[in-house]
Amino acid sequence: MKNEVYNTTFICNSQLMEKNAADLIRYYDGTVVYEVIRVIDGIPLFMEDHLLRLHNSASLAGFFIAISDSEIINSIKQLTIENQIFNGNVKLLFQHKEHQPLQFLCFFIQHNYPNELQYKNGVKVRLYEAERKNPNAKLLHSKLHQASENEIHNNDIYEILYVNKNAWITEGSKSNVFFFKENVLYTAPKKMVLPGITRKYVIKYAHLSDINVVEESVHSKNIDQYDAAFISGTSPKILPISFIGSIKYNVNHPLLEKLMKDYDEEIENYIYQFS
Repeated sequence: MKNEVYNTTFICNSQLMEKNAADLIRYYDGTVVYEVIRVIDGIPLFMEDHLLRLHNSASLAGFFIAISDSEIINSIKQLTIENQIFNGNVKLLFQHKEHQPLQFLCFFIQHNYPNELQYKNGVKVRLYEAERKNPNAKLLHSKLHQASENEIHNNDIYEILYVNKNAWITEGSKSNVFFFKENVLYTAPKKMVLPGITRKYVIKYAHLSDINVVEESVHSKNIDQYDAAFISGTSPKILPISFIGSIKYNVNHPLLEKLMKDYDEEIENYIYQFS
């Protein structure tokens, strides 16, 4: 946690604090729900969607976030101004412990945005046997998170894709995953994954482009039967996959390229709306 806070200050219960003023590790005890929000030009991207998912995660975890949405938004604004960071990723963290007040933290974290070549040439990923117990809630699972980070680092890849006990591909460690087979788009059903904000817009623009979307998991033994694949998420946006292990995919699939363009325009329109 100490290493996770990027820059000098963070918000704790709507109060500005120096990151060395407290032992931040204690905020990872109990039940913790969180969101990671991308800030562009000082504007939290798709804030309404993140707040809805945040409250849903807390409800699934068995507690209520009594802090108002406006207070959460104001904390992000204060954080950007105090740190003079207007582009990056902000983490919202809510800690629930029995018979104790809810703790709210807001801080910048380091991000890993893909570069231009990665969007053009795609990225390498691999399969990893793991699954989250409560996939619809964005809950902190420190052991799984650390194991995932180690797997990514040790194999020099961009992301790993979780494979459940029945060998179905569900989601990435920090992303959702999609597969194209001809002109049909496949992705795991909502009940099996964290319903990503970017995932929502991918499905929206797929429907607008008359792309048939099938919410059905891909079996790990059948990944060679698909033409193209990509991940979606806060940091990667829509990012083509070049390889899953040794299986190569078409990073220039025309429908994938259209979805990337549509999503970038969605971001531009959102930022323009609040500029």
